[in-house]
Amino acid sequence: MNKSVTDRNGKYILNSVNNALAILNLFFTTDELSAVDVASRMGLGRSAAFRSLVTLENRGFLTKTVHGKYRLGIKLFSLGQLAYSRMELISLIHPFLVSMAHEGGETSHLAILVDTTHVMFIDKALGTHYLKMDTAIGFRQYAHLTATGKALLANQSEQALNQYVKKAEFEKRTSHSIRSAKELLGALDVVREQGYAWDNEECEEGLTCFAVPVLDASRSAIAAISTSGPTTRMIKNREAHLRRLKNASSKIMEMLQ
Repeated sequence: MNKSVTDRNGKYILNSVNNALAILNLFFTTDELSAVDVASRMGLGRSAAFRSLVTLENRGFLTKTVHGKYRLGIKLFSLGQLAYSRMELISLIHPFLVSMAHEGGETSHLAILVDTTHVMFIDKALGTHYLKMDTAIGFRQYAHLTATGKALLANQSEQALNQYVKKAEFEKRTSHSIRSAKELLGALDVVREQGYAWDNEECEEGLTCFAVPVLDASRSAIAAISTSGPTTRMIKNREAHLRRLKNASSKIMEMLQ
């Protein structure tokens, strides 16, 4: 069982996780470390240091050299690149979200695919109406339940779609929810044909969302932007919302070229 200590803010910290992260911090000043080195610098027993290093190696955060020492692994580089690219993407697109939210009055979101089945909302601009949608940053959802997810799925490879339909759960959230792989693939054909995706109360009754993909220079979908709100208002102003979304997407893609 992992023991915990209480930090100065009264929050609980797991010792095992804290030690693992502290070990990674050692590599800011050193290229390679052995289990003995880590034990000495961390004030840990050799066995504890070794187990931590092996665990980090197993997860790809460290790699072991032929001399039995440890170096930073490629996983950390990949995570760093991913974090940087997301921050760059948010910085680039956020002004467009704010503009759409201000002009249309409804909440705008930026979302990306984070694995083979989920979409994550990484930025937003709240609408100006009293009653508005407010999705938490970092919220994850099955892609087929969201307009942003369908906009992204419609621009994935056949192989990626096959992986998705094998892993996703097609549960009935509302009477409008997509219930099968066949239904999803048909819906994605419609998305490709009309150039935008539509969440027609498929995740929650009374809420509607329109979304379009953001493509990079290689025409790969790297994100999707959306406008969401109460169904009655969204349907009434659909054309205006779609015009703003498509204009924003076009300008963003021009900046990505």
